[in-house]
Amino acid sequence: MAKLKDIAVAAGVSISTVSKALNNSSEIKKDTKARIVRIARELNYNLSAQQVGLPLRSDHTIGVICPEIDSNYYTQLISSIGSQITRKGFNYTIAVSDFKQEKEEQALELFGHQAVDGIVFITENSGVQSAVSSIQAIWHTPIVLIASEDDVNSYDCIHIDDNLGVATGVEHLVRLGHRSIAYIGDNLTENRLNAFRTAMTEQQVPVNEALIHTSATRFEACGYQGMRAILAGNAVPTAVFAAYDDIAIGAMRAIYESGLSIPNDISVIGIDDVAVSPYLHKALTTISNPIKEMAMVSISILSRKIQDKDFTVVQNVVLKPMLVMRETTAKPKV
Repeated sequence: MAKLKDIAVAAGVSISTVSKALNNSSEIKKDTKARIVRIARELNYNLSAQQVGLPLRSDHTIGVICPEIDSNYYTQLISSIGSQITRKGFNYTIAVSDFKQEKEEQALELFGHQAVDGIVFITENSGVQSAVSSIQAIWHTPIVLIASEDDVNSYDCIHIDDNLGVATGVEHLVRLGHRSIAYIGDNLTENRLNAFRTAMTEQQVPVNEALIHTSATRFEACGYQGMRAILAGNAVPTAVFAAYDDIAIGAMRAIYESGLSIPNDISVIGIDDVAVSPYLHKALTTISNPIKEMAMVSISILSRKIQDKDFTVVQNVVLKPMLVMRETTAKPKV
């Protein structure tokens, strides 16, 4: 899909001029506007109603950008955000980015065309501020970020202290007496692997590289395959730290199939506290991210910005995860 900068290059004008032309600004001459609209059509740019002369309107809608809707974590987050949006009297529409920054930028631009009242932007990518800056410079749409990085200071942002969550899980295992701790994650959880290594060092527990398993496979299959690979090695851990609960569930299956028990032989801990975690054969010990609070705070901030255009205070909120002790962790066998 063509972007504003593509039209600007083809027309030999600035992005600001293109934006004003497509939004019927009186500052742009009619012939210049007509030429820009023609070029936009030639480039298959998604022209909305107001960009071809119809009045701007709002559908009382909030756009939500999410990395995916496959995982339990994001399903719960979207559900909680949707409930908060509905409670505020808005409709909402969802765009899925597949964790790709290019798709995030396309979704931001698409919501700009659609004249949504506000945007909730959930991202795991770094460097998101430049994309948000370009969109807000053009459409001035209120945006609240739910971001993985903790240095988004220019925009309203909700951030979970993921490093603290990992450290809390590792500390829990070490306090129980575990020193042979495995880690299983996928390629999208590199930040949590780095946090795991840091937490192990802080707890003065050596990291056994033979007990670290990451792969392109995701969810339960990742945990299942990773646990089988670890158990096939020479070193059998007394505990497993899974990058998220779906991986932990797969690892538990592999442990049971090997004839070992949980937590008597191997303890298991995950992150996210997905809805199924308390209802497994052995209720999963996990690090709970405050999903409902995240949704509530983000929509509260966004609705205030939508209702009061003069309210320009930037809010950065850090939410802390917490340990939920259940049945899958215990002291290791002596």
